[in-house]
Amino acid sequence: MPRYTRRAEKDLADFPPALRKRAQTLAEQLDRDPALGKKLLGKLAGKRSVRLGRTHRIIYAVDEGGVTVLTIDARKDVYK
Repeated sequence: MPRYTRRAEKDLADFPPALRKRAQTLAEQLDRDPALGKKLLGKLAGKRSVRLGRTHRIIYAVDEGGVTVLTIDARKDVYK
């Protein structure tokens, strides 16, 4: 089961139920296959990103404990 940061939990709570369910399902897939997303560069180096539909992204980190979802937000805001 993936871990969620406080910010990611808040992001999920703000989503409509359908998008929240898709995000949780995708996070569970990431826990099984962490290489599903792409590696990020720049100030987010060491983290990974995966698409949640056309407009949202999940930013997560992988370590020996598994996957930690850092934030889930609109694509235009998530990389800032």
